[in-house]
Amino acid sequence: MDVLKQVALPQSTEHFQLLLMILNLIYVVFLPYFGFVLGSAVLSVLEYGRSQRTGSADAFRLAREAVDITLNDWRMIVFLAVLPALSLVFIYAQILQSTPAISVGLMGWGVIALCAGFVLLYVYRLVFKLAPVTALADRVASGEGGLSPELSDLTAYSRMKLAGQRRLGRLAVTLLFVSSFLCVGAIVVAANAENWEGVPDVFGLLLSVEFWVKYAQFLAVAFGSTGIGMLFFEQGFDGTDTPPAGAYQTKYRGVGRNLAVVSLLAQPALIVLGLLILPARSLSGGVFGLSGASLLMFFLCAHFVYAYHKRPGRNYSAYAFYTLGVALLLLFTADQMAIGNATRGHSARLAYLHDKETELLKSRLGVAAPAMTGEDIYNGKCSACHLFDQKKVGPPYSLVLPKYGGDKARLVAFVLNPVKIDPAYPPMPNQGLKPAEADSVVTYLLGRVGQARPTQATSPPGAAK
Repeated sequence: MDVLKQVALPQSTEHFQLLLMILNLIYVVFLPYFGFVLGSAVLSVLEYGRSQRTGSADAFRLAREAVDITLNDWRMIVFLAVLPALSLVFIYAQILQSTPAISVGLMGWGVIALCAGFVLLYVYRLVFKLAPVTALADRVASGEGGLSPELSDLTAYSRMKLAGQRRLGRLAVTLLFVSSFLCVGAIVVAANAENWEGVPDVFGLLLSVEFWVKYAQFLAVAFGSTGIGMLFFEQGFDGTDTPPAGAYQTKYRGVGRNLAVVSLLAQPALIVLGLLILPARSLSGGVFGLSGASLLMFFLCAHFVYAYHKRPGRNYSAYAFYTLGVALLLLFTADQMAIGNATRGHSARLAYLHDKETELLKSRLGVAAPAMTGEDIYNGKCSACHLFDQKKVGPPYSLVLPKYGGDKARLVAFVLNPVKIDPAYPPMPNQGLKPAEADSVVTYLLGRVGQARPTQATSPPGAAK
């Protein structure tokens, strides 16, 4: 899968931001639906097994309705799960190119497991198509209604098919769990630049506290979406306009309500814990603001679920459903912003490479525009705050630049996106340079410092600005 990163082309800053926006839209569509499918599949397999052990018709009906709503139309699977997941593979390859991050490989294998799980789950759905055949076979075998007992072989055949479908259901759920593990792992690695090298393989995920917090949050989203979705689709859940009735209605509503409550109670702790684990470079005011807003929406959603418990009705379940959607939108947008923060320096490097290739192409075509020299840029912008051998507004270059160890790309990335490092100096404002201009002035500065001699004591390592 890493071959996709190798063939990806560097992009401009605007293109990079566009990719992050598309990434957010995909999160909003893919993750809730994937979670809904996973939670519904688990519920269906568990209830179907219970119906086989106890003979409960209500458990069998709930198992059928749970899987029907998520697999009602194959086009829904394609446009809400398969295509978004494939898009994530290519977007990760684009934004994480030239990094050791394993997000592309994790997401690629996650898509394969996802497709296989959906295929098996679709076949498992045929269990409920065979149920009437089994009932008829039982009547045939007993001779009820004047039917010939000579057709009793139908019983053995149908029950054999049912047993096989049950195994497929369990295998489908297993593959969906594997897919969710890999997909969430890809998101966690991408959102934290420290994980690009710190998580070299899948086994590294097993040792990552950050991953397990995020995976627990995804499972909470999955089962919460399933529970609230059950309440929202209470009428017409099985393709009819007849709501559940009697004892089944009580069971149906109880299962949906319990799943929703457990999920909503877990979300605040998981959100706060996720923020505490993220490194400082991934955090920002926007991440905190969006996370706080999602907490408020989860709280409001919990109130609607409670109102539904007191006075069951479609209005309260609809309010809970739509409020959950807004909460997930805010939560996933915060995740996307964390990825944007983590990749800020990397995006500057890619923009630099993009401009270099663009200028090279223009020069070959004979349309390259004259550019300012590094000395011109230093005299026009940098000299107001920096000198080479003495402190001014900022630290002297002769003490700062050697700390980059000759890593020109890293220094260019800092010039394009400066951040405050040394509390003894004010933060460096963004000079609005183009990548080619930043490269030019960095080349000039490195050349000058190579001949300069520092005139004061060495400052602490944090003095680089």
